[in-house]
Amino acid sequence: MKITIGCSMKYRDLIKETITSLNKIGITAMFPNLDYSDKNSDEASTLDEKKRLAMEHYTAIDESDVVYFITPNSYIGTSCKLELGYAIAKNKPIYFSEPTNDIGIDCYVKKFIRINELENFLKL
Repeated sequence: MKITIGCSMKYRDLIKETITSLNKIGITAMFPNLDYSDKNSDEASTLDEKKRLAMEHYTAIDESDVVYFITPNSYIGTSCKLELGYAIAKNKPIYFSEPTNDIGIDCYVKKFIRINELENFLKL
């Protein structure tokens, strides 16, 4: 199984931990350009650069079986909302780590799978 992860770059360390945990249980986890910067923030400095990074994430969504959004403290940023829309358009199963408490977003989630319950992906 291949999973593309969506998450705000301000949670870069959590993304890396999640990828490691998924890989340990035999799931290929993807987050393009995770090492684009070493800062816990979005480091795109131009519109073209931001678009290129987004397009690379959309390509990963195309190649994945499911999309998993890490939503710490119910947070989902603008880029993730765009990735969510893309995943919906591509008819990809969508999972969140926790609800965002926005009914217009949470209604697309197939299931909420917390970070400490990643083994549940093996049951899909």
